[in-house]
Parts: sequence; C-alpha cells; structure tokens
Amino acid sequence: MSSLRVEPVVTESFGIEPALREDTLRVRLTGTGDMAAVAPLGSILKDLQWEAVRLRVSAVEFDVRALYFLNSSCLKAFISFICGLAGHGLRCKVQFVTDARLGWQRRSLTALERMSPELVSIADA
Repeated sequence: MSSLRVEPVVTESFGIEPALREDTLRVRLTGTGDMAAVAPLGSILKDLQWEAVRLRVSAVEFDVRALYFLNSSCLKAFISFICGLAGHGLRCKVQFVTDARLGWQRRSLTALERMSPELVSIADA
C-alpha cells in the first residue's frame, strides 16, 4: 500500500491528524469543531476522500474522543465525505470512535449512522 499524501492540519483551536495503518485510514480530531474549523475540515475531508479511493482502504476511522464540539456545518462535511466515498464506488466502513463521557458525540453522530447504517458505525472507547 502506498503512503498517505495528506498532511495534518493544526489551527489554534482545532487539529486533524491522518495516518495510514495497513488498509485503514485513521483520523484523529482534536479541539473545537466550530465555524473556524469548517474550512480546514472540509478541505482535508475532500483530500482524505481522494486518498481513500486511491489507496482502496477498507475502513476509515475517525477518533473524535478529544473533540469537544462539532457544529452542523462540520457535520455536513462528514456527510459529504461519506456520500463521496459511495459515489466513487468505495464501500469502505466508516467508524467514529467517541468518548462515552461526552454524550453529545454519539447523539450528533447518530445522524450519520442512520443515514448510512451499512457503512457508518459509532464505538464508545
């Protein structure tokens, strides 16, 4: 498998750290997914979508345990990412790893799981 061609994004209040491990694309998100995070998140998710297709990964795992807020615009970026994967014919699994102590994470991400239950899952760590 080739190496990942997407660099981490770090702003003052938001971070995205992608890594490729075997055939799984792992993405760790930290900080606050507010309006300042919408543009960098949307941009890197587009890049990650192309990388997932190029590398033909079997899974994408988003670790959001250190994410303390996610607004609706950021949530929409994840919807575009998931729909984009399916639009390219890549049927990889997308899993969100959440912190069970942060109940908003599961509540917010459940919409994604319901949208595409055959692809999206949520796991509390």
